[in-house]
Amino acid sequence: MSDPEDRQNSERHRSETGTASPPEEEALRAAGRMLAEGRELARDYLDLLAVEGQLAGRSLVLMLALAIALGIVLVAAWIILNLAGVMWMVESETLSASQALLTSAVAHLVMALLIWLSVRHLSRNLVFGGFRRALHRQGSPDDLEGQR
Repeated sequence: MSDPEDRQNSERHRSETGTASPPEEEALRAAGRMLAEGRELARDYLDLLAVEGQLAGRSLVLMLALAIALGIVLVAAWIILNLAGVMWMVESETLSASQALLTSAVAHLVMALLIWLSVRHLSRNLVFGGFRRALHRQGSPDDLEGQR
């Protein structure tokens, strides 16, 4: 209800009863109205949260699908670029067809090795080494005796 309607209802109630309602009743009514408005506001916020959650979920699924499609397109482009490089080496009579394919394969194996070494190096950060060492140092009885 709006404020003018509330005032009209309270004035109508006063005129019907012939007496003004005590301030406690007015305060209780106002608190009840505020509680009802608070519930409506909370319900609106929860509805908004649900709708935005659905939108976020749909967006995430679409982003994953587009990332997969992008990966497929990039792999296809990479293969075509490698084939074009092999064909160029063969046509320019730099290497024979088998030598060009072998060169391309070796180049890919070297790149794969470099990537694997990089991933292996980065994976050391995933084991929380400093935290584990700190926990091990604190719990070791030998370290406690050495500190005394």
